[in-house]
Parts: sequence; structure tokens; C-alpha cells
Amino acid sequence: MEVPVVIQFRHVHLSLKDREILFGDEGLSSQRAIEHRGQFVSKQQVQVIGPAGIFEKVCVLGPERSVTQVELSASDAHSIGVKAPLRISGDLDRSANVTLKGSHGQVEAKMSTIIPIRHMHLPTGLASENGLVQGDVVSVHLGKKTIDHITVRVHPTFAAALHVSIDEAAELWLQPGDTVIL
Repeated sequence: MEVPVVIQFRHVHLSLKDREILFGDEGLSSQRAIEHRGQFVSKQQVQVIGPAGIFEKVCVLGPERSVTQVELSASDAHSIGVKAPLRISGDLDRSANVTLKGSHGQVEAKMSTIIPIRHMHLPTGLASENGLVQGDVVSVHLGKKTIDHITVRVHPTFAAALHVSIDEAAELWLQPGDTVIL
């Protein structure tokens, strides 16, 4: 099965409470849809502030989530002085802290920041057809190259996609538009 590669850049998922602090009554408004049904890149952006630096105009993905999560590449985290752990999305236990600044306010986002591990999103039906369940670890092939240690994420709204950080994409010579074979 062919799966498209998505190169992830730094981005933020906000809780409703943090979104209200950062942007006031202004809800997240969609700039464009992303591959997962119901999710989008919002027009709103934040500053991500670490002890050693700031990233301006960081994308916020919508809709709101139950908790705020900041996803950085390893080189991003290093450049702003954040010791973020390598984790699967949603696993924020003992994760790093950053400050987020929006148009209306600022939030101390404690235990919010991770370096996402490479993972493959699959819709429920496609995962089932391939004998895969949430949390499985798979390998994929790109030509003669094998990419190991990919965690499977399954949800009915997901589109099939291999997500890698910009650092991993550079290391593996992956480009937007590449596909891998599961």
C-alpha cells in the first residue's frame, strides 16, 4: 500500500481555555483544511517562547483540543533552549514548558511541548484491512531504503499519511509528494 509523506513543521494545538486567553473571543478560523477530516490550519498564529529564543508566527491547528500541545522538531527545541522529549502526540507527561503569546494574551504552557515521533495516520477501515491497530509499530519502504519504528495512529477521520519532522525528512532525504510502501 502506498502512503503519502507529510513533513511536519512546528505547530501548536490549543485548548479552548488557552485559545480564549491568547485570542480573546475570536475563535479559530480556517485558513485551509489539512488531510484529516475536520482539521485545519487556522489564520491565528502564536509566538513560541523558550529560554533561549522565540519562534514568530507559528501555525495553530484547529479545532481546539482538550489540552494544549506544542510540536517542535529536535533542532527547533534546541534552538530555543527547550528540552522536549520525543513522544507520540498526546503523551505530555513530563514534557517541556514554553510560553505562548497571541494577539490578546500570553500562556505559560506547562508540560505541553514534545518532539513528535514519526508516525503513520490511517483511517479505521484501511488499518483494519492491513491488520493494524492503534499503537502498532511498522516499517515502510522508499525505494531500497527501509524506515523503521513508525507508530500507527488510527482514527475514522484520518487520511493515510506518514508524518515525519522536518529534521527526519532532511536526514532521510524525504520530499513533499514522496510516497512510501507499507
